[in-house]
Amino acid sequence: MKRRNAFTLLEVMVAVAILGLSVAGSLRLVTLSVRTLEDVRYERRNLALARALWLTASSGKLGERGREREYSWETERFSFERQSDVPEGFFCRKVVLSQADPASSRSERTKEPFVFFVPDMKIEKERTE
Repeated sequence: MKRRNAFTLLEVMVAVAILGLSVAGSLRLVTLSVRTLEDVRYERRNLALARALWLTASSGKLGERGREREYSWETERFSFERQSDVPEGFFCRKVVLSQADPASSRSERTKEPFVFFVPDMKIEKERTE
């Protein structure tokens, strides 16, 4: 009986299975990378808008409510009750930044509002004078 120099069917099937598993793993990594990149882009947009709103609020020109691009925000007065290290009469403005239409985005993370606080500059200026 002559011996051939070829692969058996079993060897080919094992090689195809290993190749399939590595391709499936690679696709999963690509999917996770795309989702993570989308979340990072969302957070960067939030941060850039929050910085712009912070500057507007620091100058005293931020309204109670507003809308910019696909985002909307609301402000409210925030006090530090029962905290001994905060000076009496010190207030902040709580700014809640949310996406106007969260259904349009694919990521679940975009449904969460982005909250930040801005010191009330008017009260701060009155205290220092």
